[in-house]
Amino acid sequence: MQGGHPRPSVRGPHVKVPHEVARLLRAGHPWVFRNAVLRPLALPEGAVIPVMDLDGYLIGHGLHEPEGAIAIRMLSLKPDFEWNEAEMLARVRAAVRRRSVGVPAEACRVIHSEADGFPGLAVDRLGSHLLVYKYAKIAESYLDALVPMLEQELKPAGIYLQDRIRGVTPDDRRPPAFHLAGKAAPPDLEVDEDGLKFMVDVTAPVSPGLFLDLREGRRLFEAWSRDRSVCNLFSFTGAFGLRALRGGARSVTHVDAAARSHARCRQNLSASKMDPEAIETITGDAFALLEKFRQRGRVWDLVIVDPPPFSNVKGSTFSALKDYGELMQAVSGVVGPGGHVLAISNAVRLAEEEFLLAVGEGVHAAGRTARLVSECGLPPDFPVLPAFVEGRYLKIKLLQFD
Repeated sequence: MQGGHPRPSVRGPHVKVPHEVARLLRAGHPWVFRNAVLRPLALPEGAVIPVMDLDGYLIGHGLHEPEGAIAIRMLSLKPDFEWNEAEMLARVRAAVRRRSVGVPAEACRVIHSEADGFPGLAVDRLGSHLLVYKYAKIAESYLDALVPMLEQELKPAGIYLQDRIRGVTPDDRRPPAFHLAGKAAPPDLEVDEDGLKFMVDVTAPVSPGLFLDLREGRRLFEAWSRDRSVCNLFSFTGAFGLRALRGGARSVTHVDAAARSHARCRQNLSASKMDPEAIETITGDAFALLEKFRQRGRVWDLVIVDPPPFSNVKGSTFSALKDYGELMQAVSGVVGPGGHVLAISNAVRLAEEEFLLAVGEGVHAAGRTARLVSECGLPPDFPVLPAFVEGRYLKIKLLQFD
């Protein structure tokens, strides 16, 4: 007996995991890593398999994944569970209900992977269309059944699929998003976020042009922008800059390696009824430009640092895991006295403790001191299961400098 319940009998293939793993799973962690599986499994991809602890008590059921670091992606902790179309439809409807309050209607995540019961897959609403992200091959085992449900429940004009598991290295070029269903999307879709307008492209191979998970960070940034000079490093399509302008910033400067990002920002400014030339744009490598700014004594009151987890610009590579401290050292040279930095990392493998350590070391190496004064994370349409540390990948920290 465990907790007053008899040990359930499980016939057929099953997997046993150590007690420490069982505890994590019962607390809500959705993954069983391959090194935690006590015996190798000879099952097809997508097979539903019971997961048990070493004493033979059932923990729940998951989908088998033959390759990669993750062997089982949990589906349910219920003892009696069937993975079928009725269950999938109930989960789609529950995900929609969770987002009925406090979530933008035109630009939001409608299914967030394991937290909404769909392992290895996420779905964003972007205006009239849906964009599906496939993060694990296991999602292919139920995708064909899911697409008609998305059409039925969400009634999009069309649906696209972006494959996030293609390629081996960060340099591999991804193909455009694949048209799954409905009408083809135009290259420019206008979406609204808190009254600002952004142009997105659901066919783009990497990002449609607006990172929905940074919404709370944008709101925080806008609230701190009034009467400040603002520098937006790695500005991409300029969402933070638009927030700063609306928040009353005295000036806004964008720095990005891609000139096309600045062009998209001007489109977003026009769509939001702002002057398309209201933001100063500078194209080039952030590290080289930061050193040039430092030498010229140019400083800002508020700087946002939102680098990609990995980039390669003209042979110069950046990895958030290894280089965030060096980046913060460079940023510290352009922050005015009493100024603020909004430091962001979405690198899954960079734990929060390591991120804060890198930030602190970089600030110290520059001969400055800074204090954490505010922070935020994922918005409510990006829920995370309890005990799923890997799911809390986004770190947004507001620092005040000496």
